[in-house]
Amino acid sequence: MKYLVFGFSVTSQDDGYVERCAALRAQTHPDDEIVKVSIGGLGPDLARHLVGGFITAHQPDALIIEVSTAAYRVRPETPANIADHTASMEAMFAICKAQGIRCGLLDLPRTDVNDEADWMVRMHVDLSRSYNIPHRIVPLTDGTLRDFVHPNDAGKDLYAGVLFDLIDTIHQTAPDFGTLLVEQSFEAFAIKDLDIPNATLTWFARAGFKENMLTIEEGETAEIIMPKPVLITGLIMLMGPTSGTFLIKRGDIEDRMHCYDRNCYYRRVNGKHLKPVMADRLSVSQSDARPSEELQKGKKNEGPRVGGITHVLYQNISSKNHVIEHR
Repeated sequence: MKYLVFGFSVTSQDDGYVERCAALRAQTHPDDEIVKVSIGGLGPDLARHLVGGFITAHQPDALIIEVSTAAYRVRPETPANIADHTASMEAMFAICKAQGIRCGLLDLPRTDVNDEADWMVRMHVDLSRSYNIPHRIVPLTDGTLRDFVHPNDAGKDLYAGVLFDLIDTIHQTAPDFGTLLVEQSFEAFAIKDLDIPNATLTWFARAGFKENMLTIEEGETAEIIMPKPVLITGLIMLMGPTSGTFLIKRGDIEDRMHCYDRNCYYRRVNGKHLKPVMADRLSVSQSDARPSEELQKGKKNEGPRVGGITHVLYQNISSKNHVIEHR
């Protein structure tokens, strides 16, 4: 079987738990294939838009979801957060149902989570029971982390062993999605598939995420045309030494998206939300403003700003929802 592990920065690590598990299974289950796609710093509320594309690209027999290492997990337990995360997880399950593939949940620890307030993992326990999805929870273990969430070598080995066991269970367990009813889906247009006059595309690859990226130089504006009107809710964009701030328009609705933080000493992608607007095009300009943040490492690049976009995120919703509409 082919297993796709989707996660965030912990899953992104070089020689991480996914690679170590794959090496172990190569010895005992040579017909298994384990691949990963991971985007550090993302949250499940943005990742839910991308999973369908990853499954289409990799054609796995099973999806393993690792989302509990996200900062999203330390949000307060509120009805809105519960509803949003339920929508995220069930949207990913719906993709597995539609594709006829199996599913598993892997919850890894953070040091800043109070067990009594760990609403996300409690939700995953309930969801795994509701849909017969194999689930593993790795408890916080002394001597296995090098910071608040990323494992050291001992932690990587521990997680690899848990993943190995989870894969065994997934192999033997078919999910039961008979009661799964999803009223909304979360999707994305890849930039490479959109009409963008005079577009400059470059290749971006990191931790299994491989996409063409629209490059927008300082002072330039890209007009991105969708194949149909959709509820645009966000972007997957470049964050790196030369990123900065996007000025984004949909009709007369304007947004600013800051694409820089203290970790921009290297190139990566991340995602951010936009005010939901129904539109069939958007205009993205790269501002010349220099970011004020100081870097965690290295010397700050004060040169011209260059932005990048790989996906436009959108949502399909029921007619009960009210949205702003502009074309």
